[in-house]
Amino acid sequence: MGACATTKTDEYGQKHIYINNMEMKEQFIDSNKQNKDIKGPRNRVIKFSDESLVSKIEKNENKVFQRNTSNKRKTVGVSNFKIKELNEKIGGIVIKNLKDDELENLKKEKEEKEGENENEKKEISDNVEKTTLEPNKKFQRRDNRSISLIEKKKMGSQIFKDELKLRVQLNALIEENKCLPTKKYKVIQKLGDGAYGTVYLATNLMTKQKVAMKKIDKVKDNEIDDMEIKNEIDILRKLDHPNIVKIIEFYSASKAYYIITDYCSCGELYNQIKFQYNEYQLSVLFYQVFSGLYYLHSKNIVHRDLKLENILISEMEPDKKTNKKYFWIKIIDFGTAKIFEKNKNEKTVIGSSYYIAPEVLQKNYNEKCDTWSAGVILYMLIVGRAPFDGKNDDEIIDNIKKGKFNDKHKKLLNASSEVQDLVKNLLKVNVKKRFSASDALKHPWFKKFNAKAIYFNIDKEQIIIYLNRLRKYQINSKFQQMVLAFITHNIPDSKETKDSLKIFRMFDTDDDGKLTMDELYKGLINYFDENIIKNEINDIFLLLDGGNRGFIEYEEFLRATIDQKTLLSEENLVYAFNFFDKGNKGKLSVDKIKKFFVDDKVSEDVFKSIFNEIDSNEDGEIDFGEFKDMMYGF
Repeated sequence: MGACATTKTDEYGQKHIYINNMEMKEQFIDSNKQNKDIKGPRNRVIKFSDESLVSKIEKNENKVFQRNTSNKRKTVGVSNFKIKELNEKIGGIVIKNLKDDELENLKKEKEEKEGENENEKKEISDNVEKTTLEPNKKFQRRDNRSISLIEKKKMGSQIFKDELKLRVQLNALIEENKCLPTKKYKVIQKLGDGAYGTVYLATNLMTKQKVAMKKIDKVKDNEIDDMEIKNEIDILRKLDHPNIVKIIEFYSASKAYYIITDYCSCGELYNQIKFQYNEYQLSVLFYQVFSGLYYLHSKNIVHRDLKLENILISEMEPDKKTNKKYFWIKIIDFGTAKIFEKNKNEKTVIGSSYYIAPEVLQKNYNEKCDTWSAGVILYMLIVGRAPFDGKNDDEIIDNIKKGKFNDKHKKLLNASSEVQDLVKNLLKVNVKKRFSASDALKHPWFKKFNAKAIYFNIDKEQIIIYLNRLRKYQINSKFQQMVLAFITHNIPDSKETKDSLKIFRMFDTDDDGKLTMDELYKGLINYFDENIIKNEINDIFLLLDGGNRGFIEYEEFLRATIDQKTLLSEENLVYAFNFFDKGNKGKLSVDKIKKFFVDDKVSEDVFKSIFNEIDSNEDGEIDFGEFKDMMYGF
């Protein structure tokens, strides 16, 4: 076809033809007008069935407009035909602002080196890549997608190295709103009253997602109450575990605080005490309770008020084998929770009378006060009454201090010896001898009833679909990763999220609510060739570990396994853009992006580089169209 046209095969095997001479376009179309596969008006789209050639032809002789029409790709105008032709030749990166003579020199240099070894061929491509590293220059891949974080890592630029250091942290996405929540949420009904406030069922007016809204009235000049509420919010912002309630956002109005969390439709575990459950159902429930506690304690957080009312049931799911229902649960109410220091005991007496541990009453306790409370709950669900009872609170507390409970109750004796042993080890007065959450998870009771089996209740074919999504997961910038984190955090539970949770828990062999690289690797090789996973695992882990902490939490895993059509719906993108567009200006600036990252050591050039990748029209702002293009590039 000569210099006026060229063909190109993209990464999907599709061939594209580009014609920049109008006379040749006329001849090309006229000579092929008998071909039934030619579609659309002249100079628009030409398609051939034999090679699936697709072309978008622009009238301007000096422009080639590239787009893969079968995929959601960012459309990029290449400023000069010679640039495109050079890019075709050397497989480098298209750069809009290189001069023609510079391009010609690079082209000649490449042509002179044709036929030499691969290292010499790569040198010119590297030179082109290096040109893109200044923060004020545009760069893209030869298939017109932005460079992925993995490619940036390999390029070795200091700016890209610094971008990889940026930490995507969930707490940065949960901000305080200085207004009433009524503009965003509609209250449906009151769910209940507690010691610290009233809880309502509400609906997000835009997404229609059901949420729980906890209203806590402000007391004038009461700094202690304010500190406790802010403490609860700060702790919730640090947590990402499927068995712990998820905070979505919070409001500080003139007369009250409002905490928005996910909604658990099946109510409190307290309401289930009147029913009799078999040990399989109880083992599934308590496996989740101890997993949540293990996660909390690993983050140096003690709940201090674990009780039946503070465990909510998000869903009841029938077991295919037994036809009995088991519970998916979440631990709630962190109003009395605290970050503790290892090897330093707490002094403040706090908790509920039936559930409080004896050492709390002695004002000398640690995180194992939570496992005592879990033991009380387990006893209550087996027997139907509290282990430490009394006519009043004083008598109850006196019995708790003695640590004596009825371990000969008929219902307890009728239960398995394993669960009896677990209860006794949870209700030991001697804290050093009492089980930790980690100890409890290793107890034979959970193995006997195969409590983790619920996480294997998913077809292998379906698992492979989710894991292939994970293996193909690509991120082009830390801001894109931040947006995905926001969307994932705000989507409601669904079959997809539940399936992803099951796979996550399958891989989480030590049940601490986090995946190490080793756990992820061992999980993946059960479904894919080990040599392939060996080559992929470092890159996979780098992209999943958004917080750069050396482990993956649940929502980080979820971002990569859920269907991207679900994540990147128009509704979700509008919702996300509005969140980042503080002030509702319809535009994002460098400063708006920068505020969501917490690493002060990263230079301003890094944020400019991230910003300029997205700002395709170079007007110094990101509008919704550019924002959407960035996300579709993912």
